[in-house]
Amino acid sequence: MTSVGAKAMKGDVADEVSAVIPTWNSATRLERSLEGIERNLRPRRIIVVDRMSEDDTVDIAQRHGATVLTDTRSLGSARMKGIEESSTEWVAFVDDDILLPDGFIDEIMGKVDRDVGAIQGAVRSVHEPYRDMLTDSYERKFGDRSTFDLKPGDRGLTSATLIRRSLIKGLELADMDTWEDWLITQRILESGYRWVVSKPFVDHFHPREDLARKGGWNAAGILNLGRTGRMPVPKALKWYLDTLLEAPGNAFRLSIRYRDPRQFLFHMRLMAHIIMAPRHLLGSVPRRPQAHLS
Repeated sequence: MTSVGAKAMKGDVADEVSAVIPTWNSATRLERSLEGIERNLRPRRIIVVDRMSEDDTVDIAQRHGATVLTDTRSLGSARMKGIEESSTEWVAFVDDDILLPDGFIDEIMGKVDRDVGAIQGAVRSVHEPYRDMLTDSYERKFGDRSTFDLKPGDRGLTSATLIRRSLIKGLELADMDTWEDWLITQRILESGYRWVVSKPFVDHFHPREDLARKGGWNAAGILNLGRTGRMPVPKALKWYLDTLLEAPGNAFRLSIRYRDPRQFLFHMRLMAHIIMAPRHLLGSVPRRPQAHLS
């Protein structure tokens, strides 16, 4: 799309974007996320794909005019159910604990071009020191620009990301409960389109106390890529071991840098959850709300 075409899209963006929000028992956070979507995304439709929540999640979604679908199979399955329900050129995946900033859609769509297949907001935790760490990491990659591109093999995130719907329609993700975003990223890049990470920064209001367990869940996702043949097993094992071995180094480094012994304890818990990650691949372990540790 030319820059003229991008400007035209910005003028009528509500007709171009549907929002897809996978969720589960998110009553304490969904209202804030939906308000940000309505104000700063202005989608044609909001599609909430719920995993049989036992709280007021569905009621909150319906009060905001959302179409509510049900999926209990996997996070990947929920994402694709939202894709099938939508009909717009662009679909925005937004997690239920994300707050989109003012001007998000205008800023993002201003960077659309004919070769762009996905535009990812720069999502960062609201909790320190993770916010500081993620901000530093992003700024190194941005340099003096407001965007950077992912390369084949990189993992894009789908916490606050616009994707050309046609590029991933039909993608089989039913057996993926995490790292489904890596498969989406590879599909976009293999189709010859760019995956762009862009400012503005986007706030991620995840529970601090749940990060270690979710880190283990993400580690299981890496192993699942190998188990399902999406990634060569040696590569998946290397990624898993690299993730595991980062934990003790970070425990010492961050506890010293921030003069906070809680960092040491957190990364030791994280390492324990990563060690136990293979259990998620055995038997039936309930799916949990997603978190990304980048």
